[in-house]
Amino acid sequence: MAEIIPALNRQTLGRMTSGEKRVARRLEALLEDDYLVWYDIPVGNKRRYPDFIILHPGRGLLFLEVKDWKPETVKKISKSEVSLLTDKGLVTQAHPLEQARQRGKAYYVGRQ
Repeated sequence: MAEIIPALNRQTLGRMTSGEKRVARRLEALLEDDYLVWYDIPVGNKRRYPDFIILHPGRGLLFLEVKDWKPETVKKISKSEVSLLTDKGLVTQAHPLEQARQRGKAYYVGRQ
């Protein structure tokens, strides 16, 4: 069982979206004991907040950004944008891959 920092207590779970809760519980239960997982901590000079950072001493780092979308709410996807149907109407935001590139979040450090 992986260690999640901060622990999955009422306060931490209260800050998470439903998708983040599902991912956190699965990471905690399914990863082995030598994994460390941080939730929503600042990284780098620009203090970006990836949803999860996973560290394994032999495999490296993985940064995860969780999107809590349902197939029926995704209306249009291009290389740069995603249009979603929300309670506020149609919302367009950066495609997750583009968002990761802009924020410098999507990278893996580990053995080749």
